[in-house]
Amino acid sequence: MINKLISILIFQFIFLLGNVIAENNSLQAIVQIEEVVNIAISPSIWVSGNVISQYDSKISSEVEGRIVSILEIGDYVKTGDIIGKIENTRYQLNYAEIQAEIQPIESLLQFYTSEAERLNKLTKKNNAAKNQLEQIQANKDEAIAKIKLIKSKMATAYDLINRTIIKAPFDGIITDRYKSIGERVDLNDEIVRLVNTQSLEIQSYIQQESLAYMQAGDNLEIKVDSSIVNGVVSKVIPVADSISKLYEIRIQFDDQIWPVGTAVKVASPINKRQNVLAVSRDALVIRQSGVAIYRINQQNRAELIPVNTGISNATHIQVIGNISLNDKIVVRGNERLRPNQSVKIINDSDR
Repeated sequence: MINKLISILIFQFIFLLGNVIAENNSLQAIVQIEEVVNIAISPSIWVSGNVISQYDSKISSEVEGRIVSILEIGDYVKTGDIIGKIENTRYQLNYAEIQAEIQPIESLLQFYTSEAERLNKLTKKNNAAKNQLEQIQANKDEAIAKIKLIKSKMATAYDLINRTIIKAPFDGIITDRYKSIGERVDLNDEIVRLVNTQSLEIQSYIQQESLAYMQAGDNLEIKVDSSIVNGVVSKVIPVADSISKLYEIRIQFDDQIWPVGTAVKVASPINKRQNVLAVSRDALVIRQSGVAIYRINQQNRAELIPVNTGISNATHIQVIGNISLNDKIVVRGNERLRPNQSVKIINDSDR
């Protein structure tokens, strides 16, 4: 009796377990899909590049003298902010000395002007010699010329005073400081390095085989680690470096999270664009056995399709295998998907 009871219990357990397994096998996997597309992709190679600032300058002194103030490394400045000051006592004295020279000449000019007016009236009445008037007029013209010359010297002296104040030519951060307070600087001595950290671009160098397939305005892929963004070629310099024989390019990009100095990889085209069948990069299922994608058939079941990969861009990659244009390929939910599993297709708006 006991043995019979145990047999019945075992049979019920197996039956219930079978129902649970069957129920689990019938569960639909929730997935998102995209269609296979035919797009133009350029075969390319990855070349090295660096994020640089469009405004990176070593600020130099424009006058001689002793530094009386200077900013620290790491200080941020706006255009026109004071970076440092050079002692200006000598330049102030020079300006005052030149300014003093103009006062007696201006007094002479007033005398010559009034004398010329007086002699001019007398000459009209034939009461003064004409040559005397001409001499006074010559003296007046000479005084005017001297005043113009002195004012020019004053402007130069005043400009030197202004140049003792070193101002930022653009927004940026002080990244290096080559002089300290109390040090003497000569003309054109480097004082600080100023770098704008907002206006960035990528500097890279390409081989000659890529030069024919690249021009300003082209879109290129830029990669840092696993992150890929699009950039636009802003400049192509068709003159090779004399040593490396490489050609410089500059690339604009929107992703400002990469600081100055970040090493990047740039997809440099080596041939014309090719039309290929491609899928989203997210569609690839990479396993030890190889690369595959899941295609959804008319019965809404997943078919595992082994593929080989080819050329790619930032969003899509060429796939070679048993696929056709407009096939529905799983791009989300393929991590745990099993072959022939029933699926439920949703859109982003359904999530």
